[in-house]
Amino acid sequence: MLRAAKTRPVRVAIAGTGGMANYHAEQFLSIPGVEIAAVCDVDGARARAFAARHAPAAEVFEDFSALLAAARVDAVSIVTPDRFHSPMSLAALAAGKHVLCEKPLATNHADARRMARAAGRSGLVNMVNFSYRNAPAIHKAAEIVAAGRLGELAHIEASYLQSWLVSKAWGDWRTNPTWLWRLSTRHGSAGVLGDIGVHILDFATYPAGPIRSVQARLKTFTELKGHRAAGYPLDANDSAVIQA
Repeated sequence: MLRAAKTRPVRVAIAGTGGMANYHAEQFLSIPGVEIAAVCDVDGARARAFAARHAPAAEVFEDFSALLAAARVDAVSIVTPDRFHSPMSLAALAAGKHVLCEKPLATNHADARRMARAAGRSGLVNMVNFSYRNAPAIHKAAEIVAAGRLGELAHIEASYLQSWLVSKAWGDWRTNPTWLWRLSTRHGSAGVLGDIGVHILDFATYPAGPIRSVQARLKTFTELKGHRAAGYPLDANDSAVIQA
């Protein structure tokens, strides 16, 4: 009697253990045959707490290069601040690891192209995480367009109005440094354009196809005295109007 060969689990490392990394961990752990084998964060205490919560058996690293050199992992999920997405993805690909990178893929076009070329040469699975692609309505819209039921697309209009900063339901940005990732370019923020703008462009291009040209008008609003919080300038864009 023949028996099916037992496949070994897919071993994933999570780099960056902030808020969004918890979602990554929960989703990976919900997939049969996947295990979180390593976690990495420059804040060692946070990394250890994250591992204790999601994967007590995982190796914990404070240096990403050390993780790539020492950990026995098949893939890396990169959930770090935006400016680290490109160098960490390139390092993981060079080390032969499959990559899931949080959006935005990079902070500039040249780095994104460099990442795409490296991924193409590697033959590895490589993805950028647009979590809202999970919405059935987005797939239905693409299906309707692909079937020609709307005819030729002439215009798409989309708005994304988000209340994270005007509401205190998720904390007060005036007193909680957690929000600096969204408020200060020095902290690594690309503002609403990097946080939400990339989602809107993905919404639009999924059914409509690639963009030929794009421009944006950006605006920063802050009422905080000195326009600073926790030592960081509050200079990231709070509003983005995009024409593509």
